Amino acid sequence: MKLDDPKGPVSGCVAALGQGSTDSDDMSNVGVVLPNWEPAEEKKTKRKIDLVLLPIVIFAFFTLQLDRGNLSNALTSTITKDLHINTNQINIGSQLFNAGIVVLELPSNMLMQRYGPRNWLSVQIFAWGLIATFQIFMTDYKGFLSTRLLLGLCEAGFVPGALYYVTSWYKKSETSFIVMIFFLGQNFASATANLIATGLVSLDGKANLAGWQWIFLVEGILTISAAVVFCLFLPPAIGNGKPLISMGSWSYFTERESHIMINRVVLDDPSKTEKKIRITAKDIFDTLRQPKLYLHVAITMISTAATHGLTIYTPSLIKSFGFTTTEANALNSVWAYGAMILNGVLAFSADRTGHRGPFVLIAATWTLTTYSCMNTVRHMESKWHKYAVTILANVPYSTPHILNVGWVSVHCKTPAQRSVTQVIIIMSASLGGIAGGQTFRSEDAPLYIKGFRQVTYMAAGLWASTAILTTWYFIEGKYRRTKQTTDLEM
Repeated sequence: MKLDDPKGPVSGCVAALGQGSTDSDDMSNVGVVLPNWEPAEEKKTKRKIDLVLLPIVIFAFFTLQLDRGNLSNALTSTITKDLHINTNQINIGSQLFNAGIVVLELPSNMLMQRYGPRNWLSVQIFAWGLIATFQIFMTDYKGFLSTRLLLGLCEAGFVPGALYYVTSWYKKSETSFIVMIFFLGQNFASATANLIATGLVSLDGKANLAGWQWIFLVEGILTISAAVVFCLFLPPAIGNGKPLISMGSWSYFTERESHIMINRVVLDDPSKTEKKIRITAKDIFDTLRQPKLYLHVAITMISTAATHGLTIYTPSLIKSFGFTTTEANALNSVWAYGAMILNGVLAFSADRTGHRGPFVLIAATWTLTTYSCMNTVRHMESKWHKYAVTILANVPYSTPHILNVGWVSVHCKTPAQRSVTQVIIIMSASLGGIAGGQTFRSEDAPLYIKGFRQVTYMAAGLWASTAILTTWYFIEGKYRRTKQTTDLEM
């Protein structure tokens, strides 16, 4: 048998994945092989995975963030007046939304493992797209609460499920940057949503719809479109490049490319030879026994608790500085573009150096510094100075969480542990949203003195948690290297 034979030592696997049409392709017959491809060939195959896979998943995440974040833009319209609600009631709706995510996060991922990422996640996107669209029919506080809860229930599990699917195609050394690219959909949506809202709010009164109704309608329809694209064009599983729209007649990848993409990740992480996994109570218990997991949970929970209220009310804050509604929504987009740059630089650096903790600490330091500065905004005279500080405070809003997801993923030992861990981390983000949901309250408006003081305390907790975990991993790694050296010498 020739070493450069594309079927080579894994012919059974390539045949199964090249011809299968389900999401549950079996990689369990992959043997231990040596690379029989050139680095340039692997690089080309990886680039093809990037071009096929990531745009589809990012588009879906883009619509997820649109539907999660459009409430902040709606607040600059007449939604509170039309629904007869106040800031505190908006906060309760936001908390219910996050509670819905927490309740179904793990069950949703267990169903995804059973029915396959393409099938289950497509249904999710379509379901929350319908609910997002139907928000235009809200008329009172009860309707607001019920739609926010339903939206959270339908969105539950998408982020960890999509993360599990995406990272199964890549090596551990690529994890941080790929996770960042995945979250690019969230960052881009946060930026673009403000620009879209700027135009949609101006349609206030057209077709007897308020500006906030136009936001929910247009962005909801876009989400339903994303569900169709996701279902028809997403490759089912690593090595299987036949999307549903092909009806089994063509594949994104050649047989040789399937061989390379499967074996490069298997050589990097042999646990990925396992076929579709079943998450059991033992898997959950074993994951929960990992002590460092709780510091990872603290990093995500504290960071999202601190940023949750601030991001919701940032457009309103900018408007209170003396800008118009249109200006506030447009100007609010700046921080999200800054976030994309910051996340990209830190994630790329983390993968290149092989160290994640120090870069999470950089993001935590930025957060603590700028949040501290937010306490002085009320004393500033210039509206542009207030605006600049507010934008800088928002730039790292997702950075600690995004880097933390990649950080914890590289330390998972089995696919089941990776799936459960990602669910727990994303759940902790939603729990952080619940905890931070009442940070900015009506009685504290418009200066929000207590609110900014609270998020500063949270930022300090984030910095401390990150510093402790970084030190822990450093000491553990140093001990392991010393032990390996000693064993070799013996």
